[in-house]
Amino acid sequence: MNLKNKNIVITGGADGIGKALAERFLNESPNSVHLIDINPNVIHVAELMGVKGYVVDVSNSDNLKSTLNKIINQIGKIDLFCSNAGIQEFGTLSTTDESWDKTWQVNVMSHIYAARVLIPHMVDNEDGYFLITVSAAGLLNMPGALSYATTKHAALGLAENLSIMYGNKGVKVSVLCPQLVETDMVTSTGVLDKNHPLMRDGLLSPDQVADDTVKGLEKEDFLILPHPQVLQYIQGKAHNYDSWLANIRRLVKK
Repeated sequence: MNLKNKNIVITGGADGIGKALAERFLNESPNSVHLIDINPNVIHVAELMGVKGYVVDVSNSDNLKSTLNKIINQIGKIDLFCSNAGIQEFGTLSTTDESWDKTWQVNVMSHIYAARVLIPHMVDNEDGYFLITVSAAGLLNMPGALSYATTKHAALGLAENLSIMYGNKGVKVSVLCPQLVETDMVTSTGVLDKNHPLMRDGLLSPDQVADDTVKGLEKEDFLILPHPQVLQYIQGKAHNYDSWLANIRRLVKK
């Protein structure tokens, strides 16, 4: 997709990858950019960029639906929707149901709530792009992050199914799957210790991820992989699942 003259909506747009995507997209001369976030600071961030900002909890179906319909009524159509909002509740078997529900609502259901509004809209226009930020945890896994990895796998399955069901009706779908990115969500976890196994492939800036996203959208690749090593990892996983699982177990502290 060429982003020139396109109408773009980004969730999780107040900071991190979402904010970087907006800043990068503006270099491509879009018609409009709209930022959605639960953080009220999204209004200030949007104003500084000269775009529209909306304070919305994406896990609230009615609020998200209302906002998306409001944007459509204002600009006619949404060409690119970046379903980027997410939370990193690592989770274990002992994690509370409340925490699991919260992670599921944001990391999975928010994409579904948006798709319910936008996929019919895109099908009617015979054109549209739905991008979901899945992370490499959805393609591979993440030891010690049970609820995060599980919900990201679900988000990947959703994206695959949307592509299968609506790809012949003008709807393009991609998943953005970086490994570690220098965002508040990651820096607050303690994963950034230089000796941590996940640091082996490098820590990318949100700007680097945004650059790779633009390239992936231009090529309309389903998999957008800012860390190219991830492609080798998923190929190895598919080639020998048991060997892959054994290798991942080595990352688990005894």
